[in-house]
Amino acid sequence: MKIVTGLTFVLLMVGVYTKEIGADLTCGMKWPMCDGAIYGLFPANLPSAIEWLHRFLALVVGILILVCAYRAWKIYGIEARITRVILFAVLLLPIQIVLGALTVVKFEVFSRENRILFEPLISVFHNGVGVAILTLLVAATLWEQEMEIS
Repeated sequence: MKIVTGLTFVLLMVGVYTKEIGADLTCGMKWPMCDGAIYGLFPANLPSAIEWLHRFLALVVGILILVCAYRAWKIYGIEARITRVILFAVLLLPIQIVLGALTVVKFEVFSRENRILFEPLISVFHNGVGVAILTLLVAATLWEQEMEIS
């Protein structure tokens, strides 16, 4: 659990860095692919490599959160607060994925006037849901440690 929580924090930091250097738009507004070789699976330049790293890390973290939910369910049962908060994080994952995709394809989805309104909101909600997932994982990690100590 600690590793997944730590990786989620790293993912958030990589996401902020990606947005701040403008790398979120370097994949040619393609999602989930990028602008590089082999059907867009590999990046063409450093900014798109940073965007690709963020996407790959998000995939890994998402899978690990699912594994943690299964593990918590098997070990603690569905009624345990650890299991419930991890399952809530799992429920937020699809929302986070859609928001992440919208940060990339917003130029194709929204008109210029609407983009000015929605672009910052999409980024804020994408970051906010990421922080919510991290908060849930931190709670689960602390509760798991508490149970190990007792």
